[in-house]
Amino acid sequence: MAVNTADGIVLLVGCSHPGIERIVEAASAINPRIHLVAGGFHLVVAPDEAIAKVVTALKDRFKIDSIAPGHCTGEPTFAALKKAFGDNYLYAGLGTSIPVGTTAGANVRRGEGPTLDDLATYRRLAAHEDPFGILRLRSIRLGSAL
Repeated sequence: MAVNTADGIVLLVGCSHPGIERIVEAASAINPRIHLVAGGFHLVVAPDEAIAKVVTALKDRFKIDSIAPGHCTGEPTFAALKKAFGDNYLYAGLGTSIPVGTTAGANVRRGEGPTLDDLATYRRLAAHEDPFGILRLRSIRLGSAL
């Protein structure tokens, strides 16, 4: 859902199956200023190279003001987005309220560290979770570049 505000688009995404970059690109056709993207980015099993590409696109190409990733984004992507967006990274876990507009302030949870410090273990566990074949389809579509 894209809400066009005075500060720019506030984009709420579900699980971003088409790809978060494609969703943000479509929203930017409404208003090129993207104020906030919140929700699941569907990168839970993505390799580091794919994560880096997405983070760079969101930060540098689309120049998103703030980011609030959730559920299916994945621990490695949470960490990469927190590093890239700094104070503009917001925690978006279950039950979190995210103020938007001029009332957004310093009393917002800015983010959590990865739950698992060992991201290699996380990736091994996450590799078993590809119920819709997304990782397999992405590797086929990209010529096994992932």
